Amino acid sequence: MTALALALAMVLSMSAVSARADEVNLTPGPTVTQDPNSPTGYTGHFVYYNPTATSVRFVADIMLRNWADPTDTTVYSPFEYRPGLMRGGGGYDVEMTEVADGYWVTDVPLAAGANQYWFYVDNDTSYWVPDPANSPIFAPDGIQGTARRAFNKVHVPYDPVKQNYAPLAAREIENPRADSPKGTWSYVPFEVNGTTRTMGVYLPPNYDPNRAEPYKTIYMQHGGGQDQSDWMNMGDVPVIMDNLLQDGTTEPAIVITTNTNYLGAPNEGYPNLRNVVIPFVEANYNVSTDAIDRAFAGLSAGSFVTQNLMRYDTLRFGYYGPWSGGAQAVLATVPNIDKPYILYGGGRWDFGLPNANTVAALDQVAFVENVVVAGAHDFNAWNQLFTIWARDYLWHPEAFILDEVTTLKDAVADTGLNKGNRNALTVKLDQALKLVTKDENGGAVDVLNGFVAQVNAFESNGKLTEEEAAGLLVIANQLLSNLGYWQQQ
Repeated sequence: MTALALALAMVLSMSAVSARADEVNLTPGPTVTQDPNSPTGYTGHFVYYNPTATSVRFVADIMLRNWADPTDTTVYSPFEYRPGLMRGGGGYDVEMTEVADGYWVTDVPLAAGANQYWFYVDNDTSYWVPDPANSPIFAPDGIQGTARRAFNKVHVPYDPVKQNYAPLAAREIENPRADSPKGTWSYVPFEVNGTTRTMGVYLPPNYDPNRAEPYKTIYMQHGGGQDQSDWMNMGDVPVIMDNLLQDGTTEPAIVITTNTNYLGAPNEGYPNLRNVVIPFVEANYNVSTDAIDRAFAGLSAGSFVTQNLMRYDTLRFGYYGPWSGGAQAVLATVPNIDKPYILYGGGRWDFGLPNANTVAALDQVAFVENVVVAGAHDFNAWNQLFTIWARDYLWHPEAFILDEVTTLKDAVADTGLNKGNRNALTVKLDQALKLVTKDENGGAVDVLNGFVAQVNAFESNGKLTEEEAAGLLVIANQLLSNLGYWQQQ
């Protein structure tokens, strides 16, 4: 029935375009209009001009899955939108209609946020054709030819009546705002191994090279078939950062995108990243040289880069985000893996979704969180993950230690201590968490040392069993190792 509905909707759409050929807007590129007849409240009108093409297919990562009901395995077309559905069902693929010489047209309902699309010309699926009227800005030294996947994007507003779904409303953060202060971004040349290459550099609004407090840095790594272009274009990093900064929900930071091809050997911790890229950034921009003020995340193949860094150059960054690239079990044995803060993530319908059990095992020895969003192995997932990371986790160690503090409080509650003694311990844990939130790690360490001393005293006078005390001390010492390390840096 879904396939039949999709076919019928596409036929009706093409018929409508053909029937009103004289009235069709033939301005090349995407046009998004508010439409009471669209199930989402908005229709995307796409025009591609190519007078030599014999056929053109419009393809977009806009098929839908049921985020509200995980038991529903149906893949829905954009024409079947209803609240609760989210993008992540794969590629919508339709023949465009030639309504005038060389003008190829299609219409489709679209929902909030950044929507990804491309074209296949003359049924050549080896080349994802950029939209010449709305092309990404590619890095000059990036992927060329058919190896380059053209991730064109179109931004769509949220209709609170028709779309009416909070997770979809949240994707409006991906849309440019007319009133937001704008950062800038460009491809900056630098020398690596005797060759001029480029890195993408986003500077926050009103970037001040003389600011007393140096900026933090976020390094974002692309996936396979991508390069340093993609996070800046379809990944929507500049737009998301501008909006989060306007909302006051993240800190001003410089975002760097690099190309995996020039980073160096994975099993050496990518020496060109360590010895060329980071020094170049720190010499040319007003950024902190402290590892706790540096973050690194990557999608898919970029997740492998991220996890290799975690394995071979663990302390280079204070925050890591390995997304849609599985989870390496060996990381649980890496020295100092308890120091950085790690956010795993992926889309619910993502073949690269990190294994939850592997992530949970790593969480026993490190400070790890795991986020699953509506999406597949696509930018529907990755744009959301960047938003969540930059807003809720970056520069927030308390978001990563909260689980350990909660586990400790539960363990205290399960002991044989009387109410007064339990309160004496849990008050210290609450105080330590508040101090971390205020970026006062030294005070948190002092409070946790007081917690350890009190646990030892309760054990020595028989108020805690040896087993109860040992369980509390394992987690407390893990927190002390982490917070104490960053306090000393």
